[in-house]
Formats: sequence, C-alpha cells, structure tokens
Amino acid sequence: MNLENAKILINTEISNGIFHMVLFAPKIAKMAQPGQFIMLYLNRGDLLLPRPISIFNADSDKGEIEIVYQVVGKGTKAISEMSAEIKVLGAMGNGFFTEGRNGETLNRVALIGGGIGIFPLNFLAAFLSKRNVDFHIYHGVRTKSLAYNIGMLNDERYFASDDGSLGHRGRITAHPSLLSNKYDMIFSCGPKPMLRAISDYAKSKNIPCQISVEERMACGMGTCVGCVVKVGEDYVRVCSEGPVFYSDEITCDEVFK
Repeated sequence: MNLENAKILINTEISNGIFHMVLFAPKIAKMAQPGQFIMLYLNRGDLLLPRPISIFNADSDKGEIEIVYQVVGKGTKAISEMSAEIKVLGAMGNGFFTEGRNGETLNRVALIGGGIGIFPLNFLAAFLSKRNVDFHIYHGVRTKSLAYNIGMLNDERYFASDDGSLGHRGRITAHPSLLSNKYDMIFSCGPKPMLRAISDYAKSKNIPCQISVEERMACGMGTCVGCVVKVGEDYVRVCSEGPVFYSDEITCDEVFK
C-alpha cells in the first residue's frame, strides 16, 4: 500500500448528498484492484480517524482514482468541502476474485448492487469489460430517483425498486432476468439484508457468490482489530482479509444484521 498526498481534481455533488471525487494518486492507481478501498485522512483534530471509501474506478495511465461517496456524517461532510488535496492510503484490502475458485475462466457473471452499494461494482464492470467477460448489472433501489448514472452505470442495467417506479417491483433476487440466466459467479455489494438475500439465492441455485462486507473501521490496516467477522472457523479482519468474501464462508449472522 502507498500513502500519497493526492491532488483533488474533481469533487462534485452528482445527486442529493452523493459526491464524485477524482484524485491524482498515481502510486495507488497503479496497484488498485476492483473491490478494494482507500483511507482518507482529514488532518483535523476533531476528525482524527480516516474514512474508508470503496474505489469507484482507477486509471493507471492517468494516475487517477475515483470514488463516489455519500455524506452521512461530519467526516464525509468535511470531505465534500475539500478542493485542494487530501492524504490517501491505499489500495487496501482484498478485492473481488475475478477467476473461479479453482482458477477457471468466468464466462458470464452477475453484478448485483443495492442502493449506493452499486458504486464499488463499477470498477469491477470496467475490469470485466476489458477482458471480454459477459456480465449483467442488477441494481436494487427504493425508488427511481436513486438510480444513479455515472461511469459504467450509464450502460443498461436491470432494475428492481421497492415502489415499482423502476424495473421489477420487489426484491432484486426476484428479477426475471436473474432467474432466467445462468451465471458462473455472482458479485454483490449493498445493504446487509440484501447481501443475506443474495447469499441465500446463490446457495439455492448453487452459484458461487462473492460479497463485499462493510464494517466500521478505525485503522484500515488490521492493527486495531475492530472489524472482525467469523469466516469458517476463524475470526478475520474485514479491512485486511476482506472486504470481499465468498458468501458460503460467512458463518456469523452478525454480518448480515
């Protein structure tokens, strides 16, 4: 991992409380992989802990890292007001495994995001597109206004909405396209209840499934041991051994609460 004083190239609100930031951080951009995250340091006495944000996209040629984040507290509010530079540590954690469990090539996969959990899947979609892997993007939202268009997410997506205002009405796991297609792998990121539903669906269909787990983090490097979950028979740190795990390895119900 690398620590850089990254120049802020863009920090723009793209929707109500949703911001798109582009950083010039060439060392991090060169090593970043889909599913990883970065830690942003605010260098303020009242905001000492860094904020973990998933990588939306990385361009090693331009040396740029992109994130899309939601303002939910003092930390992200402070980040949304920055315009010059910010200290960044990354790339962090283990991202999505883009081959099968035994190293086999993936031919057709499903990317399933819930709400703002769709954003980390953008980097994965770009990665798969360059390797000519056939993928379908599924996005579950509460209502139509939360279907954000940016990056790979401008392409066609399959939607499910709670109120029926966009796509299939109801759970994304009941989308007709998901039910009718055969996939080699499911990749998912989103709210914990959705991850549980996706995990149950994948198990019922005997499809390998990778999920990106979100837990509160303090250091992001595994030192504080503040983000542990049970995987198999062991307790592991989401920040260093994750955040991506195979869903059938997760044995702690607390992960999905």
